[in-house]
Amino acid sequence: MTNQTPITAFGPHKAPHQTAASRAFPFLLTLITDFIIAERDLEDVGQSQDPAYSLWLRDADRAQTRLTNGLRHFHALPKLALADQPLFRTALIIDAMLNCEELGGARRLHHEMHFSFFSQFQVPGIGVTAMQRNAMLIQARHLMTAMVALPLFDSAPEVLDDTRVSDEPPAPTF
Repeated sequence: MTNQTPITAFGPHKAPHQTAASRAFPFLLTLITDFIIAERDLEDVGQSQDPAYSLWLRDADRAQTRLTNGLRHFHALPKLALADQPLFRTALIIDAMLNCEELGGARRLHHEMHFSFFSQFQVPGIGVTAMQRNAMLIQARHLMTAMVALPLFDSAPEVLDDTRVSDEPPAPTF
């Protein structure tokens, strides 16, 4: 008969090591969620003649301002712990996506983030601190996917490889 030993984190009942960045990151996720909700509300209304449209537009502008200020505040936090580096990288990607003026640039950044997520945007290990940070980073990844799906980032067609998008119909194949 074999002994079965569950693989769990070392000291699973310990509290994770908290830093200023790990305490501020959940608030940043809340700001991203508010921004996504405000932009989706604006999308649902469209640019209709509804008198409340200006209120939805104002809410979307305020949500974007709060997110921009939250990102600025997060970037100003001290970078003391090695486990906080993926949090700061994620905040940099979100900031770059919001400020990207290149056609399709935000979607390109998001696509590149997916390829390097497990190497650059995760904390290695199975400790309590790593598990807490990774849970926040996975939530941020889902929010970034929802954010890049907003019509705000629809300025260019999504191209995932180096092929060019043209207006010409495809050539017939025989």
